[in-house]
Amino acid sequence: MPEPARTTDAYTHVIFDLDGTILDTLEDLATAGNHVCTQHGWPTFAVDEYRHKVGNGMLKLVERFMPAELVSNQELFEASLAEFRAYYSEHKEDHTGPYPGIIEMLDALHAAGITVAVLTNKDHSAAVPLVERFFGKDRFAYIQGRIPEFPPKPAAPVTLHVLEVLNADPEHTLYVGDSNVDVACGHNAQLTVAGVTWGFRGRTELEEAGANYIVDTPEELISLVLPA
Repeated sequence: MPEPARTTDAYTHVIFDLDGTILDTLEDLATAGNHVCTQHGWPTFAVDEYRHKVGNGMLKLVERFMPAELVSNQELFEASLAEFRAYYSEHKEDHTGPYPGIIEMLDALHAAGITVAVLTNKDHSAAVPLVERFFGKDRFAYIQGRIPEFPPKPAAPVTLHVLEVLNADPEHTLYVGDSNVDVACGHNAQLTVAGVTWGFRGRTELEEAGANYIVDTPEELISLVLPA
């Protein structure tokens, strides 16, 4: 793995991906996707198959669970996207919850004066209530979900926007995620990236994507951000 180009070990900000990083949302996303598939008589997928369908936002997710020959039908695609969003909005908390140790990790970073934020490709309208439901309104300084004003991750503009809002120096900011999308997201904005293995994709993908660090537990992430 490449070593990050940093002049100090001090982080002031940590930006987290959401799905697969701090919240286990896979089953609810899979259920919503399969609901749409069932409504249209399309093949459904095992929950584990959704691990490689999510990560690039809801538009891409719908594209990936629709039959390939139908994706170019714009009217059908838009209808399927609307169906997915409506169902997921009603059921996004059915099986979702923080991964073990995440809340304690966030509280440890907060106690040490680290500013934390969320940057996700999940629709902003879904991301904010989920974060506030499971983490409260005070743990994160800023939450940024997918909005039309910015291209989705891993394109740099939305990440640079978050850095600007936080007044964060990229050299002292760590991006944390569970997929190759997250590694590219951080690197495209000149951030050091920590990949977490407890999420949707696993160690091999993170290694191949070039994550600067890979951690197996929230406790390891605390040690990375707050070295003794």
